[in-house]
Amino acid sequence: MTAMAAGERVVIVGGGAIGLATGYFLQRAGAEVVVLDRGHVGDGASRGNAGWVTPVLSGPIPAPSVRKYALRNIAKPSSPLFIPPRPDPALALWLWRFWRYCNRRDHAAGLAAMAELNRRTMPLFDELRRDGVEFAMWQKGLLFAFLTEQGAAHELASLREMARFGYEVPDAPLDSSAVHQLEPALSQRVSAGFLLAGERHVDPQTLTRGLADRLRQGGAVIRERLEVTDFETKGDRVVAAISHGERIEADRVLLAAGAWTRPLARKLGVDLPVQGAKGYSFTVRTENPPAHPLYFGDVKVGVSSYEDGRTRIAGTMELSGLNEKIHQGRVRSIAEHARTYLGDWAGGPIEDVWGGMRPLTYDGLPVIGGSARYANVYVSTGHAMLGITLAPATGETLAELIATGRSPGVLRPFTPQRFHKGWKRHDEH
Repeated sequence: MTAMAAGERVVIVGGGAIGLATGYFLQRAGAEVVVLDRGHVGDGASRGNAGWVTPVLSGPIPAPSVRKYALRNIAKPSSPLFIPPRPDPALALWLWRFWRYCNRRDHAAGLAAMAELNRRTMPLFDELRRDGVEFAMWQKGLLFAFLTEQGAAHELASLREMARFGYEVPDAPLDSSAVHQLEPALSQRVSAGFLLAGERHVDPQTLTRGLADRLRQGGAVIRERLEVTDFETKGDRVVAAISHGERIEADRVLLAAGAWTRPLARKLGVDLPVQGAKGYSFTVRTENPPAHPLYFGDVKVGVSSYEDGRTRIAGTMELSGLNEKIHQGRVRSIAEHARTYLGDWAGGPIEDVWGGMRPLTYDGLPVIGGSARYANVYVSTGHAMLGITLAPATGETLAELIATGRSPGVLRPFTPQRFHKGWKRHDEH
């Protein structure tokens, strides 16, 4: 693929954190940016998450420990990982491939790739702020809480792998007294934990709003409630995105629509193995919210406090197809877990219940790269629960690829070619 000429129009399909961040860096590189979103920008998976910026937690989801955990819990509706039984051969094949990646060798390779991609995560969040992107961010670390000392020790041992890549990981868990001194909001049932002091959290809606505002200030066009229904091609190029007959011209196209990237790519004859992993969240209000973002490691539930007494509680991974239907039983299960760790105040009135799709690949790594079939088409999806964390790093590296025609080495493990011959590494063109 060739380098981008100044003023070329890049049409980005998807207005979440990934698409907006890539648009931001493309605009800085001289592109004319057009963002198209089927809903409102930032309203998909970028809205309902806990807003964590957590490079230390960036290991791929398929891991050796997942096999044992899945066998015990996968069919329980209250389990953090739930797959409702249904006749779906494509899902069965995807799960078999996911299962095969739950081994030490592939997990170690994926961990190294993610650690490298995340190296500029914190500097880039700081750079966004210096450049006038307005969003709420806190540097309070991430506090893990467990009901048993064994649980805390086991989780910490798995995270110590990240210390090899220069990330800050504590040497030993904290006992009950030390954990409660750090976070008085925790219930007395919490008996151990540890603090990842270098992690941060943002209010995710302010991040996507800040990026969108910055893009508009730079002259970008952002169109909401516009569903891309097809593409117009000419030879080996996509020349326009089509929305119910309307034609939006493009010099280059980026597919960054989260879990909906797969049906979009299919319109171009490519199948990306991305499943929609549904997550849930809701908000409660209290006069004394937790001082830290919290991760309840035994039950995989996350908590973040924002302004005005808002505390978001989020969790679960449900593979039930590409749908945003909210199952109240799953919400109640998360609420019950929260009460176990936080006491009765977490059982207060629930607001802003959300269910959304996180894009997940069977090897647990994002898909970032260019197409071999179409010389001007790129894709960025599969970030699972790390869309907020990886948005700036993905945006910067992908914008470099689009602008220069040269793929940064850090993107090599994320090439779409690893899945399908219709996508290939940029350095192979």
